Amino acid sequence: MLTNEELSPDGDSIDPKERRSGSFTDRLSVGPIAAASRLMSSLTRQSRNSIPTISIDNNEKSSTSSSFFKPLTKHILPKRNRSISPKSPLSAPNLLNTSPFAINSTLTMRSSSTTPSGLNHISKSATTTVTSIESPSETVDLDYNFDVTYKQLSELAEINCHYFSQQTTDVCRRFERLLIQILHSLELSVPLIQLLTDSFHYFDYSPEIRANGYRTLVTSHGQACLRTLDILRQVDTKRVGLLFNLMYSSRLFQDLESWTKVLIGMQHLLSFAVKMISYSENKNLCIDADKVPLDIELDYFKIVAFDSEYFFGRTCGFQFAQSMQTILTFLLAGLATYHETYNRSIPFAAASLATAPKYLLFPEQRAKKCAAIFRDCDYLFCKSFWNLVDHDYIKMGSRYIAPNVTVSKYFQIGPEPIEIDSIIVPPPSAGASSDEPEERAAGNIGVGSDNPTGSGSKQPKQLVNIKLLSNQIREGMNELPLKKTDLETSSTKISPMSDQLLMHVHGGGFIATSSTTHEVYLKPWALGLDIPIVSVDYSLAPEYPFPRAIEECYYAYAWILKNASKLGWTGKTILLAGDSAGGNLITIVTIKAIEAGLRKPDAIICFYTPFLLGYSLSPSRLMAIMDPLLNTGFLWRCLAAYAGIKSDNVPPRDEISTKTIINKTKNDNKDITDNSFEIPTDKQQMHEDTYYARLTDIVGSRQAYLLRKLRESTLPNHPHMSPLRASDDTLRQFPTTYLIPCARDPFIDDNVEFARRLSSLKVSHHITVVDEWPHGFLDFGLASNGIAQLNIEIISMLQNIIRQSDFNATGDATSVPSFTN
Repeated sequence: MLTNEELSPDGDSIDPKERRSGSFTDRLSVGPIAAASRLMSSLTRQSRNSIPTISIDNNEKSSTSSSFFKPLTKHILPKRNRSISPKSPLSAPNLLNTSPFAINSTLTMRSSSTTPSGLNHISKSATTTVTSIESPSETVDLDYNFDVTYKQLSELAEINCHYFSQQTTDVCRRFERLLIQILHSLELSVPLIQLLTDSFHYFDYSPEIRANGYRTLVTSHGQACLRTLDILRQVDTKRVGLLFNLMYSSRLFQDLESWTKVLIGMQHLLSFAVKMISYSENKNLCIDADKVPLDIELDYFKIVAFDSEYFFGRTCGFQFAQSMQTILTFLLAGLATYHETYNRSIPFAAASLATAPKYLLFPEQRAKKCAAIFRDCDYLFCKSFWNLVDHDYIKMGSRYIAPNVTVSKYFQIGPEPIEIDSIIVPPPSAGASSDEPEERAAGNIGVGSDNPTGSGSKQPKQLVNIKLLSNQIREGMNELPLKKTDLETSSTKISPMSDQLLMHVHGGGFIATSSTTHEVYLKPWALGLDIPIVSVDYSLAPEYPFPRAIEECYYAYAWILKNASKLGWTGKTILLAGDSAGGNLITIVTIKAIEAGLRKPDAIICFYTPFLLGYSLSPSRLMAIMDPLLNTGFLWRCLAAYAGIKSDNVPPRDEISTKTIINKTKNDNKDITDNSFEIPTDKQQMHEDTYYARLTDIVGSRQAYLLRKLRESTLPNHPHMSPLRASDDTLRQFPTTYLIPCARDPFIDDNVEFARRLSSLKVSHHITVVDEWPHGFLDFGLASNGIAQLNIEIISMLQNIIRQSDFNATGDATSVPSFTN
């Protein structure tokens, strides 16, 4: 970790006259290499001591948080303002409030509310204020200055390169080549970052909530530069003498080589992001793939195929908080080991397990193996690996870690139709896919219960599995009935019914996990909120593709409304919460309730949710290329399995032309010094069969076939799969919607676009952006103290949401307690 002095060195500010200037439009006509050379020469002309000072004022309050979320953010949103060289074209004072490389880094959430901020003075009819973004964006991240970072990195690379060029040893020659690559990559990257920085404000949700995929890409590149700078400083201090060759050169060379590859991979991502801006209609973050020329799309698949390996070795998870990097390293090592034992004989599996530590000890082997897995494995392997957390033994162990609640009951509902106010909700009718192989899960969630259910288990027709969690036995629950095995703690006290109930739907890419795997945060919720929680164990793809999961969740929602008393609920306030795929499902349940005229929930809470499953591009989706948890290959397979697209067949010869175009890029990219992605002049003339032949050459026949089917399918763009495609009339009737995305998540753009859509329709909503943590952070509370603290703040936020929902339902200001900072 870098020190504070390294991040904020003292010195004089750079003369603004020597900086690049000009509008975004002016710079488009300048060649990237020429522009980079001009900027870098401007920077390097200055003295190493001429470095701007980053001043920190701890007395100024942050204006990014509404008072509604002050109970949530008072511990995690630093009330300070860092001013950074405002005239600098690359100065970056503001995407998110902390950097994982800053001393005393704190958890960060940025929130925005479209409802009045003072709960004690709130009116019953909430209003939405739509603010136009007119001022140019000058900020990227609060904790370091981009000018300083790039200047120091460039100068230190040049100094070390000059030193090694004067030496005659092979080691020095190898270092020299790496340093030349770093300098070349910076030359190409800095102009791209300038173009993206000038465009940030067009894609933000608001001037206060500055988050989108373009910002995330630039911030991640800056973090990679900081880490590379740290390695170069070590080289600079240890390069002289025999001791360097004997003790330090090997380790430092491997580290520097890894970060060089990351910088080059990030440069490719930045280059593609710049191309995407020109195809963004009305400054939308999500771009319909049909709007992008096929050759540009092939550039994207080249990055996926050839650059992903760079991010899974020594640099694994560098874009996240430091505590997550160790966790993700172990996870990828486990993925590589599990692949070697998957569907193998016991002796072979035992031998593979014995050699498993190699993936921890040798990062390059781990990176190569994981990249191959993400590229070539099928969805059954992905499903099997993620369902390891659903194994009986793991769940038995988790019971000693997760807190106990009084009531934990599994049961099934159905198959009778449910009638509410003359509205009939039928039981689930979509059956299992007949030609899919049945993949048994590592275990079933119902250990010790009457009805084992969960991922991989065969689903009884028209029945839905749900789980009730409650900190108290409440009136009416005995009607279920409750048995001794349904109680985790001994209790004879019967409490009154609760005015609130939370329906939860778990994530897992529609293909994995269960309510049990999410008890790591569900049980703390049940204890902290002290209300009944009903979690739906919907049937999983590919055995049960769309729309079975939606039918089950919607049926469970109707059953809850009809049978409120059995759950210890008065029927007053109901909230829906879901993470990832679960957030998608609860949003669609709300859509279906509105369409049917059924009572809609009082609020929905979506954690890092994909709102667009259709075949599209967005800058944050580029982050999936480097994401160990939510990798691009994994996303493709999850979507295909959920959409019922079969991917286990090799495409027939009559569908895709056997004519193969020699893909020079494939061979050239094996050498990390090649950074060119040339655009053919005949963009619009490329024949479709030729396109898929080239795609096959890049990603392989299986993936090309899968991608072709995904592109041709219209199902993922249906509003019941992609809520972002819902009609304005439907979205106008939405209840208050709470969005909690992660800034460094491939789905941050989905959330920003959905929030912007709700804002345009004057729908009450709140968006809170979480920094530093990866997709699925709710499940990592036991592995990271930082996330554990964040989850405590999430409970505080949920308590406030419940109070707000109660107030909206009653209009009684006395029901809303006052909050103090």
